[in-house]
Amino acid sequence: MQKFIYIVFFALVGFCFQQKPWKLALNKDGIKVFTRKTDSSTIKELKVTIQVKSPIDTVLKKILDIKNLKYWSYRIAESSLIKKVNDSVWIFYIHNDVEWPVKDRDHISKVQLKKEKNGYTLLLSPLNSLVKEKKDVVRLKHFSGAWILKRLDANHTEVTQQLYGNPESNIPPFFINMMITKAPFYTFQNMKNQLEANINR
Repeated sequence: MQKFIYIVFFALVGFCFQQKPWKLALNKDGIKVFTRKTDSSTIKELKVTIQVKSPIDTVLKKILDIKNLKYWSYRIAESSLIKKVNDSVWIFYIHNDVEWPVKDRDHISKVQLKKEKNGYTLLLSPLNSLVKEKKDVVRLKHFSGAWILKRLDANHTEVTQQLYGNPESNIPPFFINMMITKAPFYTFQNMKNQLEANINR
């Protein structure tokens, strides 16, 4: 059950706009995980931030490399590009491998890139009509989210992901809220290690 909780909150991309204060839930190895309550749900919103020794365009390329997501994101079994709409909009499919007896989850995300003055923002939202639902896999339909990349200098980038979503199938919110720091920590740790390993070669 714990592994399922971890997966749901990293695989679900979500972005709530309530202005409640963030609370630091985990601060380890340069990775900070914050949570806050929302007005619309008993499930908490999540924000993760880290600074990596890597150029911002390299970080962006890694996040958009959907075929290789499983090599650094926690328990991703399958990920693929469904459609490239244009140079700033993509449709991604992601399948999360969840241990029995909990059913696997999947979702389809519309990913929209916006160039900012000092970085990039990737906005994510559900787009479920393009892929038929699979037997024994729960489709995640209610989420939204963002990756925010800020250029610190030529070789350093601040990476933030803000998340909120509904895991479906009546998973108790208190279980999710107890475990939401785990998956993003492992994922951000893997991402940082891979990015910085490439720099140091």
